[in-house]
Amino acid sequence: MELPLFPLRTVLFPGMELPLQIFEDRYKAMTRELLENGGRFGVILIREGREVGGGAIPFGTGTTAYIEESRELKEGRFVLTARGERRFRLIRMLPPRPYPYGEIELIDDDHWEASAALDEALAAVRLRFPEYFQLALSQSGQWARGLRLPAHPHRLVDFLAPWLQADEPAKQRLLELEPAAERVEYLAGLVDDLLTRTRIEVREQRCQRYNGIGSNN
Repeated sequence: MELPLFPLRTVLFPGMELPLQIFEDRYKAMTRELLENGGRFGVILIREGREVGGGAIPFGTGTTAYIEESRELKEGRFVLTARGERRFRLIRMLPPRPYPYGEIELIDDDHWEASAALDEALAAVRLRFPEYFQLALSQSGQWARGLRLPAHPHRLVDFLAPWLQADEPAKQRLLELEPAAERVEYLAGLVDDLLTRTRIEVREQRCQRYNGIGSNN
């Protein structure tokens, strides 16, 4: 299928909310057409180049999205809330219309192959992510209720990925991997690394706070 594309500096996952401000003429034209026909577009991470001005070279895997909310501002600019829907492979870029367009192939995330490796990775994520999440929030004085994690392996990855304090290349890799076992294993590795790092940061933060109180006394 052919789809309008929006190259960004952000990795979008299925189910993830994405706020957008549209000010370039080509993307204003794309937005108007999408609002008229209720169509979908693709969000894809930029590998090289800039968001503004054209010429960006994207990665080969992205996520389809649809517009949930829109508001038109002065000079035809738009403020949008979009939401990710399905992963796709970019087959090839097509001539602009005037915004980027591409031929894509949707990735089937409805089915997966059960395995001991997948079960082990799922167990590791379910065990360690809640601790990481609570520690990460505690650094900014926030707290979290218990999380209800999806049972579906691909849905679990897509649900947790936006919460990871990881860089975009790591998230892109998480988006690109196709077999469920490989995605969840990679997610488990990221969570392990982040949990180790966050434990150290929280411990240092608490030590500084404690020492500060002690010195004032």
